[in-house]
Amino acid sequence: MNDKWEPLNPDDDVVHFHKEEFENLPSTQIVFQLLNEVKKIWAKHCTSSASRVFDEGLKCYVLMPGKQWRTGKIRFSLQFCPDELEIEEKEENNQLDINQESSPLDDLRQQLKQGGN
Repeated sequence: MNDKWEPLNPDDDVVHFHKEEFENLPSTQIVFQLLNEVKKIWAKHCTSSASRVFDEGLKCYVLMPGKQWRTGKIRFSLQFCPDELEIEEKEENNQLDINQESSPLDDLRQQLKQGGN
């Protein structure tokens, strides 16, 4: 099991839940769509100013072991932890590369942006 968390790109990355995790929401969404839905849920239970926790952040104090109190901001983001680390496949003098510009998710991203779930 891997424990390396990777930040998700809100504009490009697509999330698919294996089962219905959120009522009345599609199981496949671009990260920014999921964040918008989480913001709506958050807004129902918190003050309107608290929604800044997803954007510019909320002012706070943080105390970490071995350090003094520090002032700053805190914000939420989505991260992904893959079950397995990616393995770079290499052949002699032949490195296999996946071109991100021709990702198999391009069509799916386009459909989701157009609302064609």
